[in-house]
Amino acid sequence: MRTTNSPFRTRPVGRAHERLALLGLAVLTFAVHAASPVTTSTDSAWTFHVAASILKEGDVDLDEYRPLMDLDLDYRLRSIGEHVYYYYPSATPLLVTPVVLLTNAVLRTSRSTDFFGYLAAHGPDDRTARLEKLVASALVALATAAMYLIARRSGGVGFSIALALVFAFATSMWSTASRALWQHGPSVLLLATALYLTLLAPEKTWAVFATGFILAFAYLVRPTNSLSFAFFGLFYWLNGRRRIWAYAVGGLAVLVPYGIQNLTAYGNFFPPYAYQLFERLGTPAAVGEALIGTLISPNRGLFVFTPIFLFAVYGAYLAATQRGLNGANLDLYIMGILLSHWITTSLFEDWGGAWSIGPRYFVDVIPYFTYFLIPVLGSPSFRRSAWRYAFLTAVAASTLVQFRCSVSQYPFIWNGKPRALVDAPERKWDWGDLQFLRGLCRADPAEGRAPACWAERVD
Repeated sequence: MRTTNSPFRTRPVGRAHERLALLGLAVLTFAVHAASPVTTSTDSAWTFHVAASILKEGDVDLDEYRPLMDLDLDYRLRSIGEHVYYYYPSATPLLVTPVVLLTNAVLRTSRSTDFFGYLAAHGPDDRTARLEKLVASALVALATAAMYLIARRSGGVGFSIALALVFAFATSMWSTASRALWQHGPSVLLLATALYLTLLAPEKTWAVFATGFILAFAYLVRPTNSLSFAFFGLFYWLNGRRRIWAYAVGGLAVLVPYGIQNLTAYGNFFPPYAYQLFERLGTPAAVGEALIGTLISPNRGLFVFTPIFLFAVYGAYLAATQRGLNGANLDLYIMGILLSHWITTSLFEDWGGAWSIGPRYFVDVIPYFTYFLIPVLGSPSFRRSAWRYAFLTAVAASTLVQFRCSVSQYPFIWNGKPRALVDAPERKWDWGDLQFLRGLCRADPAEGRAPACWAERVD
């Protein structure tokens, strides 16, 4: 079975200095992300409680934590029948159960109570939020290592480190994915790993099985990852139908127990978070606005917060023209994922992502955008000074935006000041109050003074 025809020579990874570079890259990413002060534990706040319930009770309900809850006010909880459940997918809590076990073991030796005991006595708080940030930073570090390995299939060590650093620090991986245990961090790690496996060994049965397993689990983490599962499955179906069975078995190994668990807990094959999405679709006019806004609106636009991805659009064009418009070109399927993801996330009335930083709904597919930077860096155009300067300028601008949103609390406060974004959605289009510049004025930034005030006289 043929895969994408890379313009670079495939190079193996295995020498000691390369493994050291990979480790150093992961450690650097973790250290910087973990040290960045902003935390945004909102939707994810009950993650560790669900993980502890899985470990201690063997279920995903939160009945044992009822004394800690205010079911009338906490939007993250739902009563279904006689039980209380976390509203968001339980796949991320399942993924972090080893962290809960490790934290419990460490606290048991150094404190008067263990982690299970702490969670039983405390609802989500600053301590669990800080732990979320540490775990999320570790997931981003692993995803950065995966991006290095993806780039290493096409270029040298320096090339691969540079691309991985762009991924880690010039994208929403810094300002969103590592700030808390959103669904996005685990999602990115799983998608990047699946992409690497497909590039590494598309004809190996074990790799195809693993890809199906990983992408099915990615769907459990976040429903929009069903697009990746579908397009990668189509790739294997059209380019080696004997392999599709390994892919399908890998997927079913996840989806069958998932369906059984949902039927047991919720009386439905899908959990509440999945089927309620269809109740949040926007009007045709809102969808038209969203298709534009998710790309270029000043406070939610992908290319405003991450201008480096303008080059990824060109990279996708190069991949399509240079590697062929044929069913064996994996890049075409990745383009299909990006296009369908853009359309799908634009269908929701809340296309801005509520309380978040920039283009949150695009975070999951950042590995694919970063992947399409590879043909740009290898193109003849990049040998021209003007192209290199433009690329580096875009990297610098993207990095500064992510840095600002990761070290200052005011961009996140922007979501609620001067009016909550959910009550004033037109603020997504306010060029006079850019989210990533909030807090740069002498006036109290928490009160919603627009960054444009630097042009005003303040007495």
